[in-house]
Amino acid sequence: MKKRADLSQRGIPENQKKLNVLNSATQSTGFYTSQKPKLLSTFDETANLVRDFVESVYGVELAATLHQEALREYEKLIPDIPHLKGSLTGQLNSFLMITAQEVAVWKAMKKHGLTPAEAWEICHEALTRRMKKFPKIKRWLLTQLMYSGVMKRRIKKRAETNTHIRTGDFEVKYIIGDGTEFDYEVDYVACGNYKFVLDQGVEEFAPYVCMSDIALGKALGWGLTRTETLADGCKQCDFRFKKGGDLRISSKTPEVQETIERISQKEVH
Repeated sequence: MKKRADLSQRGIPENQKKLNVLNSATQSTGFYTSQKPKLLSTFDETANLVRDFVESVYGVELAATLHQEALREYEKLIPDIPHLKGSLTGQLNSFLMITAQEVAVWKAMKKHGLTPAEAWEICHEALTRRMKKFPKIKRWLLTQLMYSGVMKRRIKKRAETNTHIRTGDFEVKYIIGDGTEFDYEVDYVACGNYKFVLDQGVEEFAPYVCMSDIALGKALGWGLTRTETLADGCKQCDFRFKKGGDLRISSKTPEVQETIERISQKEVH
């Protein structure tokens, strides 16, 4: 796997340095420490959703061990989970929480000589099952919001002014589409999820974490096409959204792409 640049050292490209950057939220750690019992309970519930799946692959004994070790890993990293304070940060905070849970699973499985692909398959299954429990009306509302007139006007304004939006460790730029190929594009030139994974010392798992958007995109009807990610060594994560479009997410890391295709084939059958 090729070496990926550390976000703390990778600067903005020369042709973007003069762009206006709007800071929209502050970021801190330690916010979730007081919520540890609730977060551990939620993690436990999610693990139980896939207990049968994990047992079918690894057996009852190892499955129970992985469950408990992942729970302990999650407890240790809760104080490190970034929290964004500001308007419209709820979704980014949710993504960071998902990333933290997945990192905990990988750390536990890594101790037993298992692979990032094996860890991600469990994470993908868990997220898929969690999203099925998410109320359909809420999923529908979130999809409508993404393609609403208000959202398109906001994105168009930011695209026209060539403004980057910096939210904690995230930084994005916007492009308006023609409505045929895509409605709008959100390019992440810096990603808090990726930085969190790097900070936890598990860079090898980073490109798998990005694939969580497959389960989320299917459940929420994102109509998302994405071919590049920072974790794959690219300069940006290119999120292209088309209302009613197909979900097409791929990875430039061969072993990750192979895992995507293998799981996709299993789900079809």
